[in-house]
Amino acid sequence: MALNLSSKRNLIPLLMGASCLFVGNVFAADVLPHTAKPGEKWVLQDDRSDEFEFEDTRKWDFQPNPFQIWTWEKDNAIVEDGKLKLTASYEKHNRKFEDGCNEKTIYDFPLFFKSGMVKSKASGVYGYYEAKIKGTDLHPGVSPAFWIYSNIDTALKNEGDIQYAEIDVVELLQDEEDPTHSDHNLHNIIVKDGKPQWVRPKPNPETHQNLHNLGFDPREEFAIYAVNVTPEDITWYVNGEEVGHKKNLYWHKEMNVALSLGMRGKKFTRWDCNQFYPVDVAEADSGLPTTMEVEYVRVWNKE
Repeated sequence: MALNLSSKRNLIPLLMGASCLFVGNVFAADVLPHTAKPGEKWVLQDDRSDEFEFEDTRKWDFQPNPFQIWTWEKDNAIVEDGKLKLTASYEKHNRKFEDGCNEKTIYDFPLFFKSGMVKSKASGVYGYYEAKIKGTDLHPGVSPAFWIYSNIDTALKNEGDIQYAEIDVVELLQDEEDPTHSDHNLHNIIVKDGKPQWVRPKPNPETHQNLHNLGFDPREEFAIYAVNVTPEDITWYVNGEEVGHKKNLYWHKEMNVALSLGMRGKKFTRWDCNQFYPVDVAEADSGLPTTMEVEYVRVWNKE
């Protein structure tokens, strides 16, 4: 029976609701991580995997809550031509902002940019996380990112409690000079001396920082970025090659999958009081809009 275009579009969500994702002529359930060894059994986690054939709002929040200077806009996160496209655009607006330097909440703080992010509705802890991504044409100024992160649990107040856990699978184009530089870092909020404290990569390179040079320009080609998270170790990969490793000291919380395009660099941001503040530029000089693309994201658990 021949199906017209409308019927095919209506059929896609039904097919995608099955336990396997269809990829070309094979099922994604049969597709393994690029680093899988013979005999290993990996099970695709459908609730956090997507081939981006259509906008699947069952799996993804296409407009997560804003955070610091980042305003995530639904119109800046679209699925088109078999890809997720996340765009940063120049758009002045006002909203609630936590001003850390002045230790107060400002309810009509002026901001200048909006961008795209998707966040998985399902969460998990351990597993192999992989995405095929192409960066933006703009550099510097934005950072295409693939990451997993937990909620912040402020109810945890005992010494050593982990209130927050984040694993950056990759952050691209953050270096002001070199677009081939990539970051594969870790972040936490840990209760120390009775207070929750951010633990960032730069002050803690032994436990939280991984720097890498890709050897290619991520603005010009797609590449496969991945991390394998086990109870003991965290290992990062680019195109199947290991690029970083840390012991898993603090990353045992439920985490959501995120793909985002954040404002970065001196052009659009300044770092003060342990947070980002916006820097306005003329729209004509901004280089915006600019877009990153994602062909797929896949998450597996190893049995």
